[in-house]
Amino acid sequence: MLPTTTIGTNINNFNRLDALLALRGFACLMVVIPHCSPPRNAIFYKGYDLSWLIFSPGGVGVWIFFSLSGYLMGKAFYTERYTADVPGVLNFWRNRLLRICPLYYFAVLILALFVYTDIFKIENWGYLFRIITFTYNQSLPPTWNGAMWSLSTEVQFYILVPFFYIFLLHRLVSKKKIVITTIVIIFVTFVIKLIFWVSLRHQISEEIKYVIKYSYTPLVTNMDLFLCGFIVNGLLFKHEEIIANSKKIKYLNHISYMKYLAIILLITLYMLTAHHLYHQELWNLPERAGKGIRTFTTFFIWQPITALITSFFIFVFEFDIYQPSIKNETLSFSTILRNPLRVLELFGNISYGVYIWHIPIITKISAIFTSQIPIEAFYMRLIATLFLSTLLASITYFVIEVPCSRWKTYQKIEIVKD
Repeated sequence: MLPTTTIGTNINNFNRLDALLALRGFACLMVVIPHCSPPRNAIFYKGYDLSWLIFSPGGVGVWIFFSLSGYLMGKAFYTERYTADVPGVLNFWRNRLLRICPLYYFAVLILALFVYTDIFKIENWGYLFRIITFTYNQSLPPTWNGAMWSLSTEVQFYILVPFFYIFLLHRLVSKKKIVITTIVIIFVTFVIKLIFWVSLRHQISEEIKYVIKYSYTPLVTNMDLFLCGFIVNGLLFKHEEIIANSKKIKYLNHISYMKYLAIILLITLYMLTAHHLYHQELWNLPERAGKGIRTFTTFFIWQPITALITSFFIFVFEFDIYQPSIKNETLSFSTILRNPLRVLELFGNISYGVYIWHIPIITKISAIFTSQIPIEAFYMRLIATLFLSTLLASITYFVIEVPCSRWKTYQKIEIVKD
C-alpha cells in the first residue's frame, strides 16, 4: 500500500496494516460463523439473552466482499494498472480469470469427486454446467457448496467493470456528481427489489429459495454494493485536488479520526444486523427452517447501509495511500514483528480459500463435533472448521493461487492487492 505524502511520516508508515485485507478476513469470518449453526438461548448474563452476539450476519459479510470487489476492480483502472482499450480490457479479464478460476475449478473437481457426488448424475448435468459457467445461484436442487454462488456474481461483475469505468470516468468529476450518482444507484436497486417484493411478497416470506433467487444472489440486486465501492475511486482519484491547499495537514488529521469512526460503524453494523437476525428474523428456530425473510428491513435497508459503511471504511483507510509513491513493505515475519497488527493480513490473504472450503468441511465434521451442551458443540465446530479450512486454504494458496498469480501481466507495476 502506497502513501502519497511524507507529511509527518516515519518508517512505520511504510509498514502499515493493509486495512482492506483485514476487512476481507473479518468478512470471511462473518460468513463462516453462521454456517457452524450457532444455537439460540445459549448465552445469558443477568437474565439477558446475549445469544444474538454469535449470530453473525453472513449476508452482511458477503455484501462487504462485494463492495470491496467493486472498489478494487475500479482502482485497477483508475490507477492505470489496466488501460481502457481492447488490449487493456482483455488483459483485465484474463487476470481476473487467473485469480478466480484455478482454485475454483480445482475445488469443483475435488468436491464433485469426494463430497457432492450426486452432481455427476445425468439429471444434474445441467446444474453442473451452471456451476462451471459461473451461473450458479445457490437455488439448484442438488446439494452443493452454497458459498460458491457469490463467485458467480463476482465474475459477472468483472465482465462489466471496464464498461462502468469508461462510462463513469468523466462523469464522477465532482463531489456533488458523485453523491448524486450514488443516490441514483441505490434508488434504482431499491426499485428493482421493490418490484420483486410486490410481485412475490408471499413466496419471499414463506420460502428461502425465493429470497435467494430474487434478492440475495442476482447481480442486478447487488449492484448498489459493487458500484458504491467502485465510486469511492472517484473521490480518491480527486483527493489531491480536494486538499491541495494550506489545510492539508489538518485534513489528514481529520482522516485519522474518521478511521476510528469507520471501525465503530462497522462494529455497530455487525451488532445491529446480528440482533435483528436473532430477534426479528428468528434465525435457527425450528419453525423457521426453510422459511424466507419476515421483515422489510432485511430486504431493503441493511444492504445499502452496508454498502455505504463499507465504502466509507474504504475511503478513510485508502485516502492517504491511494496514489503510488512509496511501496509498503511486503508482508513477512520481520514486518509482523515490527507491526503485529499485520498478522490480520494473513487471514485476509487466504480468505478466498477459507471461503471455498469451509462449507464442505462443516458438512463432513458436523457429525463428529457434538455435545449435550449446544454452545459447546458450536464452539467445537467453529474451531475445527477454522483450523481445517485455514490449513487447506494455506495449502491451496501456495500450491495454486500464488503460482497462477505469476502468470498475470500488467500495464505497469502492481500497486493493487486483489
